[in-house]
Amino acid sequence: MKPFLGINLSSDEGNELLNGNEFLVAKPSAILTDALDSVSGKTQKIVKKSQLPLPLRVVMYACELIALIIIGGLLRADVSPAESYHNAPWLYWLFAVCVIIGVLLFILGKRKERQVLEDTETKRTLSDSDAIEKEILAELSVPDNAREVDVLSFCYKEENETIKMAQKGVPLTNMSFHIFTDSENLYLVDLDGKYAFPLSSIQVIQTIRKPVTVMDWNKDEPFNKGIYKQYKLTSDNIGSIHCKSYHIMELSYRGEIYGIYIPSYELPIFEELTGLKAK
Repeated sequence: MKPFLGINLSSDEGNELLNGNEFLVAKPSAILTDALDSVSGKTQKIVKKSQLPLPLRVVMYACELIALIIIGGLLRADVSPAESYHNAPWLYWLFAVCVIIGVLLFILGKRKERQVLEDTETKRTLSDSDAIEKEILAELSVPDNAREVDVLSFCYKEENETIKMAQKGVPLTNMSFHIFTDSENLYLVDLDGKYAFPLSSIQVIQTIRKPVTVMDWNKDEPFNKGIYKQYKLTSDNIGSIHCKSYHIMELSYRGEIYGIYIPSYELPIFEELTGLKAK
């Protein structure tokens, strides 16, 4: 099976090409692509400007990590808090210092972020970015009622005709797409292009009961609230999201089997649009 958006490292460890170009049916015009590149550069500068300097971010994360390690050690200790304080009072003082520094740097970071986002130039840049994105989606004929879904992208190797994720412990990239169907195809559209998958080629949605970690949370609703609460997703201190399972939507196209890898929380949309139920 060939993973859509997968990067095959079987014969070339340096490969960076994503699978799936055979499904690409449209790309945005050069004018809009250039405009998006220009505003994206400005947006990246805004993001960098809104963050604390790297040394301070390193100190903040280090303080968080040290505090967590100390808490974990104290909880596993066989002695009471009073005894552990008597034996190693410096641990408690170190914990307090790390918490104070970590909280102060977190507050400073949020304040700086808010100041940058409230800047007039920042608002203008973000408004321009939104306008260009809307133009691209309109050019690619994305309907207003199209929903947004995450699709997984990862590096892999083929071993005995099976797919092995090549970077264990590394979060998978969850790429955001607009999804919709017509009488013939299921479409996935992002700002780079429009992919069309014949509905007649889609065969089954498999459930893989193995945990995966995705890099970001792309939804407005929190991962542990509302419709997403049922999936029992968890997060770590760098913002990665841990899923208990994932799914593969398999399709047969031009004599080859492809798989679209889907995080657990996106399954209902794919089931609704394809009429299939995950196995």
